[in-house]
Amino acid sequence: MKLIICSDTHLGRKNFKVNERENDFFESFKQVIDYSINNEAKAVLHAGDLFDTSKPNINVIIFAVEQLKRLKAKNIPFFIVSGSHDIGTYDSFLNVLDTVGLCINLTSKRYYELKDESLLLKGEKFNELFVSGIPGKNNIINELECLKPIIPKDSFSIFMFHHIIEDISPLFSSLKKSMLPKGFDLYVSGHWHEKFITTYDKSQLIYPGSTENCDLNEMKSEKKGFFEYETLSKKFEFIELKTRKSIIHEIDCTGLNPEEITDKMEGLVKPANQEMIFFMLKGKMKKGLKSEINRQRITELAIKNNYLLSKIYLNQLEDAFSEQIIMGKKSISEIESEFLLSKGFGKDETLAAIKIMKIISSNENNSIELLINELRNEAFLK
Repeated sequence: MKLIICSDTHLGRKNFKVNERENDFFESFKQVIDYSINNEAKAVLHAGDLFDTSKPNINVIIFAVEQLKRLKAKNIPFFIVSGSHDIGTYDSFLNVLDTVGLCINLTSKRYYELKDESLLLKGEKFNELFVSGIPGKNNIINELECLKPIIPKDSFSIFMFHHIIEDISPLFSSLKKSMLPKGFDLYVSGHWHEKFITTYDKSQLIYPGSTENCDLNEMKSEKKGFFEYETLSKKFEFIELKTRKSIIHEIDCTGLNPEEITDKMEGLVKPANQEMIFFMLKGKMKKGLKSEINRQRITELAIKNNYLLSKIYLNQLEDAFSEQIIMGKKSISEIESEFLLSKGFGKDETLAAIKIMKIISSNENNSIELLINELRNEAFLK
């Protein structure tokens, strides 16, 4: 039986505040659906974070419904576990898709039954395939010790989850691999955005990774894609997706002044075809402030050369006089503002930071409440 295994599609994500980026996430997911249909897959398995938020916008919902309807028309079931982004305060929109028959939400309550001191995990049977899983919530880990999967005989069994195991990263790990239930033929997980392959209980354990680049760090690493898996041979192949190209330039600016840095970036802006270009500036300048770098010139040049966007990162770049602050007759707020702006923060971020610092340094009894309200106003908690 041929399976398509994917994860972390994050439909609705729009990084860098560019509308085209939302379409990029749509396009990657559509490629997965196209491949599944064109190559006659028997089922699609999604290891969580179908959406980027638990309350997706209408246009995101419509797109997801259209794609899942294509699978349903070909009698290809779409198995999924809810990821950390899919889960809201009370429920997941995956249950709506499940109710109308467009997906099989393996983390629906109907697949769990509390019996004596055990939590029975039932899962779903499809021909010779059996799939079950747990949601991407950290509190579910406490219940794993009493989890008892009911695996039908004569079936190829798969356990899906949405956690990072210590094999990948002890620092970011949320789940000890040894806590996973035993006895399955294959283990599939999401949440980690790069592909990763290991074993557990003499079976394969695979992470397909995300289908699109969710941040700049991911753009520096490997290609995005999904797995095509054959249950009979237990062989699998990573299928690369076509994603928007990112061009990343890391520039050591030690000994340069703002004009020289601007000129250096300008020389790297070549004719493009809607790629994204990023400049990572580092080192210590010999003269001037990084706020004097002509970023507007680079932005306009990138647009002229047909780039989707350009971004310049200054957090690793030091001003020539970063340790000198001329007090004069300036207020503390003015000095703080100039310092934050010189470190590469935008005007809105600087204004928000100044407001927060004022509240923290005040002696008001309700300073915490004021801080929370201010954060809400600045959209940090939206």
